[in-house]
Amino acid sequence: MVDLDRMLELLEEKRQRLLAFEEATQEMLTCRREQLEEQMKERQRLLEGIQRAEQELEELCKEAGEEGEQALCAAQAGAEPSALPEELLPVYRAAMEVRTVLSRFPESEVQAMMRLRLEQEQILEQIKNTNQGSAAKAARFYSVGAGQGGGSRLGRA
Repeated sequence: MVDLDRMLELLEEKRQRLLAFEEATQEMLTCRREQLEEQMKERQRLLEGIQRAEQELEELCKEAGEEGEQALCAAQAGAEPSALPEELLPVYRAAMEVRTVLSRFPESEVQAMMRLRLEQEQILEQIKNTNQGSAAKAARFYSVGAGQGGGSRLGRA
């Protein structure tokens, strides 16, 4: 017998973490550049928690044999609700709530990746501008001269 209460807990945990992941992604769109790394770390931490909940859910169902396969199918919202036993319908509904959150991700992910790309381009432009300044040219001139060190034959006269 599959532990339906535990399945429902895991699905709710997964949904809550997905909501937090979505919130962190939205925060990435408007936060300061200095906060981007922190938001990326938060998203990674949440993603790892989501994966752990998914693994535990799969293991829970595998232990129950054939009945577990049907329960896992319900937990992934991969079956028609009419084909499921009555006791698995709450699991199916919880899985559909998870899917609802997931359905909003593609657009926000694209926006977040565009924000990261924009920040990378701006940083690269700053590096280029810094490397083209007069101080950078002087530093390169000095480093070339210092690298030759010994001087020429005429330089020691």
